[in-house]
Amino acid sequence: MLKLIPKKSFIICIVILIALMAYFTKDLRTEMSVKSTDLSELSINNIPLSKNIAKIDLTAYKKNPDFNDKHTKDADHRYFENFLIVYSSSGEIMKLQTLSESEFSSISGHKLQKLEDVKNKLGNHFVDQSYDSAQSLNAIVYYDKINRTKASFVYPHNNKQDQIVVWTILEKY
Repeated sequence: MLKLIPKKSFIICIVILIALMAYFTKDLRTEMSVKSTDLSELSINNIPLSKNIAKIDLTAYKKNPDFNDKHTKDADHRYFENFLIVYSSSGEIMKLQTLSESEFSSISGHKLQKLEDVKNKLGNHFVDQSYDSAQSLNAIVYYDKINRTKASFVYPHNNKQDQIVVWTILEKY
């Protein structure tokens, strides 16, 4: 004999399901709500995401002794002084990240060290979001929907003047 679920339990299950769907689709909604920005010229240490790792002379960069490189079944993480590069087994660069304020991203040779620089070069089609509340960090995030690339410029949100970009994160999505 089939037992019916009590109405109250059914409603609770529906509310939980809706909350889970909202949580797991948050990034998709964010991406869809902002206009696309061309990030194809954006680079870190003159390395764009579009370049294959095999075409980069990694000996030109000094190893970072504070981090250990990682190899997983899906990707390799290589830490250099002031930046990180993550690439797949096929050599596709999946992520580039600055690791200090002294490193910077650039677009067509123009340094992006302050939020003002970023907004002047990339425009106002970004999402401003919390990055790490424990460290008082926010990020402005741009999406390149054609190249499936995301650029996050992390900054301390308590410093209102001359907001310095502390990390830049370029990644495929």
